[in-house]
Amino acid sequence: MSRLLASLAAPPSGRERAIWFDAADYGRAKLLAGAAVPWDSPAELTSFVAKLQGMFRSDAILADVGEVFAQRAAGDAQLRAAMAARTRPGYALRTLLADEQARAVAAEAVRALAATAGGVPLVLAVPTPADWLSSAAEQAGSDPGPVDSARVEAAAMYVADMLRTFGGLGVDGLLLNEGPAGLIQVDAYRSVLNVAEHYGWPVLIRADAAVAWPHGGSAGVVAGPGFWDGDNPDAELILVPVCAQADPEAVMNRVRALS
Repeated sequence: MSRLLASLAAPPSGRERAIWFDAADYGRAKLLAGAAVPWDSPAELTSFVAKLQGMFRSDAILADVGEVFAQRAAGDAQLRAAMAARTRPGYALRTLLADEQARAVAAEAVRALAATAGGVPLVLAVPTPADWLSSAAEQAGSDPGPVDSARVEAAAMYVADMLRTFGGLGVDGLLLNEGPAGLIQVDAYRSVLNVAEHYGWPVLIRADAAVAWPHGGSAGVVAGPGFWDGDNPDAELILVPVCAQADPEAVMNRVRALS
């Protein structure tokens, strides 16, 4: 059994059920004065994540690799121009995910997080290929066109190639974040699922209110606002977004109540 699957049965926090806190936005607001997560500085990144772990004791560390590439595109006009150099659907995403600087930053960040994670699983978080196809086109200032299965299959191949960057770096699982593009038939993501299987990474798909296995079956829920008022969803896994505006005292009181 993989470390990630084992952690769902016996959470590292010692809680009765696994709780994953998605707290980067909260951490940016409370610890970084609104600045970007320092993905390009492994020492600063691991310090930031360690502080969040000290607050929340999350049963997984979520490494938002998608944000690494988004930061890279936002900060480099030449890369955005390269992404927009062809109007062919998927070209922007292919160019973005092939960027060697972004890959190197992401790899060093993941390597540092894995080295400091202790017994907590490290989970890569990326957009679904369908969502990344659309968001990369928007970053390039181009029209993504219709997001159909054929285009998503091509996007999945680009994502799969990028994910090979993290083979052997201590990753324990993969979380695909469904965005506005919605979930295309999972078979269109076959390239991504094959890479994850090759490296022994269980794959989960996160939607608005649920966390699911790719081929059906609930793995857990995404907690709503009621979680902070004491609601305890009946699920094996609870993924809890922590918004930047959350009140620190209320957040910490709720986290302590979970122990």
